[in-house]
Amino acid sequence: MNENQTPPPAIHMQIDNYAMGNNSSNVVNNYPSPPRQTTSREEYNDTITIPNFPNQVKEALTTIKKYLARQPTSHEIKISKETIIVNGKLLELDYEACKICKNQPSNFTCPQCQRKVCSKCVIKRSDKVQCFRCKNSKKVKDKLNSEFEDKITRLLKLESNDKIREVVLAEVENLGGKSLEELIEVVRKLEIRSDKLDRSISLAYFYVGKIFYEKMEEFFSESDLEGGQKDRKILASFRHAKDLDFGKERMSIQEIKEKLSVDDNKVSRFFGLTLKVFLTYKNFGSSEEQIRKAESIPSSVWLRDLSQEKFLDFLGKLKQREREEEL
Repeated sequence: MNENQTPPPAIHMQIDNYAMGNNSSNVVNNYPSPPRQTTSREEYNDTITIPNFPNQVKEALTTIKKYLARQPTSHEIKISKETIIVNGKLLELDYEACKICKNQPSNFTCPQCQRKVCSKCVIKRSDKVQCFRCKNSKKVKDKLNSEFEDKITRLLKLESNDKIREVVLAEVENLGGKSLEELIEVVRKLEIRSDKLDRSISLAYFYVGKIFYEKMEEFFSESDLEGGQKDRKILASFRHAKDLDFGKERMSIQEIKEKLSVDDNKVSRFFGLTLKVFLTYKNFGSSEEQIRKAESIPSSVWLRDLSQEKFLDFLGKLKQREREEEL
């Protein structure tokens, strides 16, 4: 076919299709597409994990942030496992503040509590090297132990009837046979009259605590707890007690609270105090006689204000002295 001849219709159509890009063999349309970005910025950020920092690290980072915010010029701090970079320069740092004063670097470890403290917070003129906090806690513990010993001694010593310095009211006779609702009423009347009727109130608290204790003991029966572990568990069981009922009348904590006309906080303290009174006297041969005839008994206010740990310490010392008295 020469130059002046017209191409056949089929060939002409193929050329038109090629020019219009409709032919499957079109090299323009068959170029591979550039890679598409399938990861957005949000998805990328989701792949970055932030460690679950403990509270002290969070506090340290917050302190650093507040410090930088107060500076007149901008600073950049980068911290990794190996290095600390401040404004592009390496900072060699291994600092730990005194755990007591917080002002000086720690250069001493207390052999008793293992706290890292500075030289100013160490007892220097003493046979035993220790920090101020250990020294002060020992003083408090010695004072408390002395107080425990005095109260235990006077509690274990019975007086004859004519020497009892406080007359126990007739209203607290035969409390062992009263219902929980009747005991709550006795407690309410005694608390309104006086804060110093320790023997009378302790008797009422003892029998209320007995009802609480036996119910909670039944509640935790599957836990196989014994001795101090069981006492600790029951003393801290108020949140469980709120879902239970007590006594033959099946009184709830809410009903007891309304009967005493107190708020949630006071009914919780009442629950704990009655348990403390019960635990104090339950191991005596005659608990009621011990409350009535002891030379002196711990006041309900004193027992109430003892923390759980201190009360358990007192209870352990009391049981030990009871065993010694029996020998």
